[in-house]
Amino acid sequence: MNNILSQLVLLFGLMAIGFICKKGKVLDGNSDKNISKFLVNVTIPATIISSSIGQSIENRMQVMVVLLLAAAVFIITPLFSHFFVHRLKLDNTYKLMLNYSNLGFMGIPIVSSIYGNKAVFDVSIFMMVFNISLFSYGVSVLQEHKQSWDFKKMINPGILSAFCAIGIFMFDLPIASPIANLISSVGSITTPLAMIIIGSTIGTVNLKDVFQDKTIYLYTLLKLVVYPAVLWVILHFFIHNSMILGITVILSSLPTAGNVSMLCLEYNGNIQLVTKGTFMTTLCSIFTIPILMYLF
Repeated sequence: MNNILSQLVLLFGLMAIGFICKKGKVLDGNSDKNISKFLVNVTIPATIISSSIGQSIENRMQVMVVLLLAAAVFIITPLFSHFFVHRLKLDNTYKLMLNYSNLGFMGIPIVSSIYGNKAVFDVSIFMMVFNISLFSYGVSVLQEHKQSWDFKKMINPGILSAFCAIGIFMFDLPIASPIANLISSVGSITTPLAMIIIGSTIGTVNLKDVFQDKTIYLYTLLKLVVYPAVLWVILHFFIHNSMILGITVILSSLPTAGNVSMLCLEYNGNIQLVTKGTFMTTLCSIFTIPILMYLF
C-alpha cells in the first residue's frame, strides 16, 4: 500500500511541476504540442520496444493467454464505451478516456508491488496491445469526422514499435547491448516528461470548471468502478488464474492514460476534456484503487 501511495504522490508531483512551469511561462501551448509529438513518435515507441528486450519465455502458453486476454479487454471496452458515449450523448473523446488507462506509469509499480517482478512482463504484454489499439482505433476516433482521415496515418511509430516488440519477444531476437541501452534510456524519459506535460496542460484548465462538470463525475465512476467490475464479472468465468485476473482488473481501474493527452495534442483532440478527466480520475484513484484491490 505504501508503494501505491508513493507512486500516486510521485504522479501528482510531476504534474505539479508541469503546472508550475505553465503558470511561470516556462512552458506554453507550442512547447506542449512539440514535446507531445516527441513523446508520441520517439520515447513511447522506445518504451514499447524496451519492454520486450531481454525477456525470457518460461511459459509460452501463459504468455499467449495474457496476450489473448489483453486483446479481449481492448475489444470489450471500446464496445462498452461506444454504447455509453452514444447513449449518454457524450463527447467522442470519452471513448478514448474510458478505454485507455495509465498502464506504464502506474500499472507496472502497482502490479509489481502486489504480485512481484514476475508480473511486470504481463503488464508489458498489455502495453503492447494497448498501443496497437491506441494508435489504430484511438487515432481513428480522433479523425472520425475529418475529411483528411487516411488509413496510412495508422501506420505510425506507435503501431510499428508494438509489432517490433511482439516480434522481438516471440522470436527471442537478440539485441546488442549498446542498442538496447540506447532504447531503454530514451524510453525512460517518457514517464516524467509525459506527466509534466499533462501537468502543463492542467495549467490551462480552470479547476473550478472541473469540479462543476457533472459529466466528469459520471465518467470517473464508469472509468474507475464500473469498467473494472464489469470486466471481472465477465472474465472470472473464463480466467481461473487469480494473478492474471487480478492484474487485468487492476490495470482497468487505473486513471486515464497520459498517452491520450499526448495523442490529442498530436491530432488536435479535445485536450481540455482529457485534462479534466485525467485530473479527476487520478485524484479519485487514491481511494478507488485500494478498495478494488481489497475486493478483487
